[in-house]
Amino acid sequence: MKILVVMKRFGANKDMVIQDFGRQIRLFENLKQHKIDFLCPDYTKKENKDVKLHNMDFYIRAINITNPFNFLKDFNQILKKRKYDVIVATTTPIIGFISYFFSKKYKIKLLYDLQDNYEIYDAYKTPFFKYIDKYVTKKADAVICVSNILKSKVKKFRKKPIYIIENGVEINLFKSMPKLRARKILKLPTKSKIIVYIGHISNIKGFDILYEAFKIVKEKYPNTYLLLSGKIDKNIDIKKPNIIFKTLPKRKDVVAAINAADVAVLPNTENVFTKYSCPYKIFEYMACKVPTVATNIGDVSKLLKNYGDSLCTPNSRSLADKIIKNFNKNKVNYNIIKKYNWKNLSRKLDSMLKDI
Repeated sequence: MKILVVMKRFGANKDMVIQDFGRQIRLFENLKQHKIDFLCPDYTKKENKDVKLHNMDFYIRAINITNPFNFLKDFNQILKKRKYDVIVATTTPIIGFISYFFSKKYKIKLLYDLQDNYEIYDAYKTPFFKYIDKYVTKKADAVICVSNILKSKVKKFRKKPIYIIENGVEINLFKSMPKLRARKILKLPTKSKIIVYIGHISNIKGFDILYEAFKIVKEKYPNTYLLLSGKIDKNIDIKKPNIIFKTLPKRKDVVAAINAADVAVLPNTENVFTKYSCPYKIFEYMACKVPTVATNIGDVSKLLKNYGDSLCTPNSRSLADKIIKNFNKNKVNYNIIKKYNWKNLSRKLDSMLKDI
C-alpha cells in the first residue's frame, strides 16, 4: 500500500521532521511493509526541501495561508506522480480540508487523524474552518481519535467508522534508570525531594494548581524542588524559590529528568483541550517507572485507576496530598504501558488501514 501522510512541519514547539518527533512518525516508521511518504506544509520557515528519515520520504513545502496556490500545486504534482492508495490527514483542520479535496479529485481513500480536539486551534475561531473540520470529519473514509472521550464527541455527528489509536511511548528509550545517576547527569540536588513536570507550562495545563500544591508540599518537606521543562506562557513567572527550569534539547535528557523525580505529575484542569487529549508525558513517566500523580481528567483516569494513589481531583490540596503519599515509593511497575508501545499501536493502525 502507498500512503501519503500530510502533517504540518512544526508542532508542539518542535520541528517534527528534523527533530524526528511526534505521533505520526512513530506510528508510520514501523509500517515497513508499506511505502510511506510525508508531505509537510511549512507555515513557519516556509522552506522547500526533501528529507529521508526511517526510510520514509518527507517533502517539506512552503505554504502561505493567504495565498496557498504554490502549495496546492505541489500537493497536486506529488499525487499525480506517485499514485497513492491512502491519504492520512492530520495536525490541523486546514490540512484535513485540502486533503479531502484532493482525495476526491484522485479517488483516494482519506483517513483523518484527530490527534487533538481541533476546537482549541486558533483557526477554529473562524466559522469557515469550524465548518470544514466538522464536514471532513463526517465525510472521511475513516477517522482516528486519540482518546475514547474524543470518539464519543465525534460519534454525535459521524456515522462512518471511528477508530481509537492513542499516543504511545518509545519503550526502548523511556526506561528506568537509577535516580542518583539521573540527577548527576542533570546536575540536580541529590538528597532532596524532586517533583517533575515536563510539558507546556500554562494555567490551561494546570500550572497554577501545581504551584499551589508545591507550596503545600514544601510546608511538610521544605527541602523539595520542582523541576520544570517546556514552553512557558508569558503570564507565568517561574523565578520562585526551589523551582528549577531545565532546557532538555534531546529526548535522552527528558528521560534523565523523569528518572530524577521522586514523583512526576500531570496537573491538568478540565477544559476543551485537556478533556479530549492523550498526553505523551503520562506514558513517558510510566515507562520510566516513576511514581506518577495525575488529575482525573479524560482518559488518564482509566489509565491510572488501578495504581493506588495515582489519581487526584484537579485542586492543589488533593494534588499535594497524593504527591506526599507517593514520596516514599520507589519504582512502580506500570504493566499497562506495554499496550502503548508505539510498535503495538502501529500494528493497530496497520489492521485499520486494511479495513478502509
